[in-house]
Amino acid sequence: MTAMNLRGPALAALVAVSAWGLLGERAEAQTVGGTAYGTYVNVSGVTSQSPVASLPSTGGMSVGDAQTFGVPSTLSAQWLKAVTTGAVDNPASTAQSTSELENVSILSGLISADNVTAIASSYRNAAGAASDAAGSGFVNLVVAGTALTTDVAPNTRVDLPGVGYVVLNEVQQTGDGATSSGITVNMIHVVQQSPILGLLGQIIGYQTTGEIIVGSAASSVRS
Repeated sequence: MTAMNLRGPALAALVAVSAWGLLGERAEAQTVGGTAYGTYVNVSGVTSQSPVASLPSTGGMSVGDAQTFGVPSTLSAQWLKAVTTGAVDNPASTAQSTSELENVSILSGLISADNVTAIASSYRNAAGAASDAAGSGFVNLVVAGTALTTDVAPNTRVDLPGVGYVVLNEVQQTGDGATSSGITVNMIHVVQQSPILGLLGQIIGYQTTGEIIVGSAASSVRS
């Protein structure tokens, strides 16, 4: 019996097997993701961002660079370099994003650094999936007059009186560690806040009024 002579149940079975095969192939399809940028500002109604590098889901390379970036009294930086690369190859896929910038000054010098580097790396192979921020760091970081000369632990929060707070080396991870993994690294994340006052003028909470991000990189892999 040839395929052209199949009828009834036999043909239906062949179609079903083919459909399941296609679904299986799609289920095994792997994708990668990545973004990187030097700066983002959303303060006092002003929103501005340096060029963004964005990785296609099928892999490749993307670049977003700028010689300078500035928002008066809020942020200035030079030599901003954002790159994201990735490759899809069953059973292994990789993605890496890097953001690097120099001569950073935030809020008129309240925070400064000679160099800020964010690196996000993700991979998946037959053993599972994982991500890390290895290689990320600062050079001559100063926060509110205090020089931070040692490695900054992930998600270090420093209060900024009259401004809000800053999270240094902010790291957020996603994925199940088996079929997917992702990481976002924001080296400097300033959150501006203003107090919420009660009926008697007492402070009963705070509301976010703006944010500044410097040195952001994200990567992900998924199947």
